Formats: sequence, C-alpha cells, structure tokens
Amino acid sequence: MAAKKVAKPVSRWEALKREAKKNYSAPDPYVFDGANPPVEITAPDTLERSLALASMLDSRGGIAIRDMEPMILALVGRDAFPVVWDAIRDEPVDVAMALIDDINRHFDAVPDAGADDLPGGESAS
Repeated sequence: MAAKKVAKPVSRWEALKREAKKNYSAPDPYVFDGANPPVEITAPDTLERSLALASMLDSRGGIAIRDMEPMILALVGRDAFPVVWDAIRDEPVDVAMALIDDINRHFDAVPDAGADDLPGGESAS
C-alpha cells in the first residue's frame, strides 16, 4: 500500500501574502528605450519603493533637486537604475523631469496614491 501524501502546511506568512495579493495584477512595465538594449522598469509599488518616493515629497507633492537621484532610484528600481542614470545624468534637469512624468503617466500613479488606505496614511492634498 502506497504511503499517503500529507500536504505540507502553508505558513501563516505565506497565507497572509497570498490573501493580500489575491486581487493584485502587476501593471505592464515601462520600457526605457534610451539604452541598447532597452530596459524594463517595473511599477514602483513595492513597500520599499513606495516609502522612498513618499518620504521625498514635500507638502505640495514636489521634490527638491538634491533628492532627484534617490527619487529616480526609487521610481525605476535598483535593476534599471544604473542604465537609466547613465542615460540621463549629463542631461538638463528638464529631461529627467520629462522622463519622470512619462513614467508616472505610464503607471497612472503618483507616489502617494492609496495612502488613505494605509494605517495612518494621508494623501498629499
């Protein structure tokens, strides 16, 4: 007689993650074609990237020029950052701002989107 397989119990953490992500659908990546080959930029929807972006915004939703490099890192992610930074670092600030706006439009999001839904969260408005 074959031994009966016992299902390995799912950890509480795995169950929490699965439940929290059940309606999550990752948006299509932004394709940065300023490099060869082009690089895909994932949505800045992880906790780390969302908090980094939110922490750099002023009360009007703006960002200081001195925070542009870490803000771009948070926006495009660690994997894409070296490629994106290499393409824009010697360009005028307006070029970086245009790219940031284009990425935000692609993801149809702002860094504080959904903050009202978080414990203690508040929107920038």
